Amino acid sequence: MTKRKREPTSFHSRFQEPTDNDRVEALGEFPLNAKQPEALWEHTPCSSPDDLNDPILYHPTMQKIPPPAYELDWLAQVPEEGQSIADYICFLTSRSGRLRPIANASGTTICLLPIVSPSTSKECWWPDYAPKLEYLATLTKNYFQRPVKILKPATLTISSSVRKNSSGNLSGEKSSKTVSLFFCNEQGQVCKNTRITVRHDSRTRRSQYEVTSILNQLSKFRYDTYGEENFCVMGVTMEDLYDGPNDLFCAGMAFGGDKVAVFSFCRYHPNLRMSPLRWWDYGYSTKPGTYSYFDADTGPKISLLPSPPKPSKAGEIEYLRRSSKLLVHELGHLYGLDHCIHYKCLMMGTGHLVEDFQAPMHLCGVCLRKLQWRLGFSVEGRYHDIATSLKEMGLAKEVRWIKMQLASITKKRKAEGR
Repeated sequence: MTKRKREPTSFHSRFQEPTDNDRVEALGEFPLNAKQPEALWEHTPCSSPDDLNDPILYHPTMQKIPPPAYELDWLAQVPEEGQSIADYICFLTSRSGRLRPIANASGTTICLLPIVSPSTSKECWWPDYAPKLEYLATLTKNYFQRPVKILKPATLTISSSVRKNSSGNLSGEKSSKTVSLFFCNEQGQVCKNTRITVRHDSRTRRSQYEVTSILNQLSKFRYDTYGEENFCVMGVTMEDLYDGPNDLFCAGMAFGGDKVAVFSFCRYHPNLRMSPLRWWDYGYSTKPGTYSYFDADTGPKISLLPSPPKPSKAGEIEYLRRSSKLLVHELGHLYGLDHCIHYKCLMMGTGHLVEDFQAPMHLCGVCLRKLQWRLGFSVEGRYHDIATSLKEMGLAKEVRWIKMQLASITKKRKAEGR
């Protein structure tokens, strides 16, 4: 994708931009005539089911979703229909008002499963140049008001094999790559070993792993090892992923019904610069930047490092910002949230990394009310918890936004004499 000046383009021809009335209807009536899933609230640290029917909590400062800036932006390519709170409740509940199995009402804990490659050290673990899992886990816990557990890592191992010709000798032999994924149980013992699809570029010695083949095995692992005791298992990795043969890369994917997902932070490194056409063609600059693609208009590529460096302090903060948004966005899908078309919101769809990195960290009022109906948390308590995590991560811009929301809520309550 060539860097250029932002010039608004048109929405997809079949996309219907929501009107102000559509946004009001999407937020739903006050009070909302829909029973909440009370059995889940005991797992919510700051439970406040009455918040569902307080309009002040969902009407603070919100910006309408902007028109596409590039022809490759999400809403220029996809005619999203949006999801109201009524649509959300209908999707998750049966006619009797009970949660459907797809809501996975029996599990509450969010499990993060690191997927790593063997290192030269005795213990294989999360790379030091990666976003810190402890920060991501704490933010996820506060964002969804649910317990989060980091599981023992799963390990990807690549092996080469040589195929002989029909005569049994090595003349004209062909080499191939096979990948095994080793899962561990709670005690750290290998409990499952399975094959994963991979594509490999021999010139750069780079590999990409097919996301659906990992998800298929992740689903079996979750049910075989954990059953229904956890809400979901989310694989997180620094390895590169792809979906189809023409993919540049795939940041992640979820199997909503199975409550499993896998995400790669590989392309989110702030120093990464990559070709928009060739999946294996990328490297790392010595300084972080806001634009991840090679810029064809500026001439030859700059000299790049072949391996990811440990980011600077500023780069580390940006890496956490990018990766945490990816993580909570995709987890939002596992809780049943569709892409948002009403306001600037974490749940907006994105068509490329430029659009992805510009998305906000927060939920809009419509998506926030959906999640509050599902989880029963205190909206203000959740804001305070998230702000604590964001401050620890160094995300000052996002902390300021939350403080603005809380100040707006307080001001409106005073105006109403509450």
